[in-house]
Amino acid sequence: MSERKLQVVTGGTSGMGLATAKALGVYGPVLIGGRNEKRLNDAMAELKEAGVEAYGMQCDVSSPDSLKAFVDYALTIAPIGNVVNAAGVDYADMPKEPIIKINMLGTHYVLEAFLPYLDDSYVVNFSSITGNFYPGPSAEEKELWDSTQTVSEAEFVERQLKLTAQPNDPRMLALGESYTTYAMSKRYVQYYTQANAMRVAMKNGSRIISIAPGSFYTPMLAGGNNEAMQASIKRGTVYQRFGTSEEMADLIVHLLALGHGYLTGVDIIHDGGKTALSFAKQMM
Repeated sequence: MSERKLQVVTGGTSGMGLATAKALGVYGPVLIGGRNEKRLNDAMAELKEAGVEAYGMQCDVSSPDSLKAFVDYALTIAPIGNVVNAAGVDYADMPKEPIIKINMLGTHYVLEAFLPYLDDSYVVNFSSITGNFYPGPSAEEKELWDSTQTVSEAEFVERQLKLTAQPNDPRMLALGESYTTYAMSKRYVQYYTQANAMRVAMKNGSRIISIAPGSFYTPMLAGGNNEAMQASIKRGTVYQRFGTSEEMADLIVHLLALGHGYLTGVDIIHDGGKTALSFAKQMM
């Protein structure tokens, strides 16, 4: 546990990232990052109103230079504690290339930037239950994912665009190619988290996990779906409702507490039973 060390949340300006930043205030000062200056300022005001010792800086996780400046600023505040990477983009109205750069390479860049400073810390990545529906990685895709540290950004994006598998699930096909790319990017987050368990553990027993949200009501979900679609999404859960950002934040804060030192290299599904309903006939 990194109590009284700096708690870092990228993508901490809205939704589950902001709720998590607010909840992590019990462990120490909190630094949030986000690309949008107005949302950053609004989030800072909300955190301070909640009594959190909050700091903020614009940060683009798809840019190593931006992340270096973000880390340099973090080190002026306090030693690095836990790092929650909540930055990401959805598939709605989003070209495939930014999804790869932000969701995939951004996950890699965040870990590389903070890895030297981890000390009995947690790194938490945000995946998605959609990653479980992606029919991959193929052998060629896995080879690319394993070489994230060595290939250039341009090569990674170019090869991934060619390798992304077409799903068999008609629900995924109906949502278009960007949805498939999004699901693939979240499968990568799950895989990347597993692939770095040993490397992170070498930093004084630090741990790395990913959290797979299901249907949580966030600005991203609210903006990308009409009322009929939202009603359909609710029906796909056991409880017939969305999860809340506060429920996600509560889970993360509890996982980062003392007593979970053996937990690493796994993807934790938090989805109100959505995956269960998708993969198993329910016994009644």
